[in-house]
Amino acid sequence: MSLLRETYYIYLRNVRVWLSHPLNVASPIMFVVFFFLVFGTPLSSVTLLPGFPADDYKAFLTGMILVQAVVFSGSDTGFAMLTDILSGYFEKLLLSPVHRFSILLASLLTAGTRALMQALVIVALALVLGVSFKGGVLGIIAVILMSCVFGIAWSSLGLMIALKTKNVQVTESTWLLFFPLVFLTTAFMPKEFLSGWFRVAVSVNPVNYVLEGIRVIVVEGWKWDVILPGLWVLVGMTVVLTSAAAWFYRRATG
Repeated sequence: MSLLRETYYIYLRNVRVWLSHPLNVASPIMFVVFFFLVFGTPLSSVTLLPGFPADDYKAFLTGMILVQAVVFSGSDTGFAMLTDILSGYFEKLLLSPVHRFSILLASLLTAGTRALMQALVIVALALVLGVSFKGGVLGIIAVILMSCVFGIAWSSLGLMIALKTKNVQVTESTWLLFFPLVFLTTAFMPKEFLSGWFRVAVSVNPVNYVLEGIRVIVVEGWKWDVILPGLWVLVGMTVVLTSAAAWFYRRATG
């Protein structure tokens, strides 16, 4: 119980620090509005192509925007921990009588909370813009939960980079490493419309399976032959990345 209590209080502190900067809250909203306006309306005629799986291109983009928002904020958790390391706060926590892994767990929960808020903003804006979630209310809940878990998994990469390098510039620029994993997906076009090396890259990119699992709930509903592969990849990714983050954390604090 002490581990849970300590994790809770460190988590509260992390959330308060994050919310103390208004831009942390405003930037996801600006990001979402930008993508919906720049890509949603101008490319809406793409849905007229024979075989396109959605009638509304904004609905097709919703899954991509959810995944992209989480991926691009993956380095934020690592940068937050690095800030605590450089300020000396992290060392004070390690010297205090708290379970060391409560610090890591609190960071991962903060990442999940950030992903939750981003997902809520994206879903709310999509509904305002007229996107119809074919999965219904349960589909909306599933999409938000999958985004939260994906946020926890992806933040583990940011934590590993921060713990390994302890370098501000490297940690800040880690989003560049994530950039190809977002765009080598079916973000803008279904896989059937792709060709060549790009189609091969999409097929081996694990992020694409998560993206398609989320998107199909939005545009088609409960199509389990697409949802289940996305769920399995998401679970596997979460287990592997959080375990690796725990290993890096143990080495850094041991």
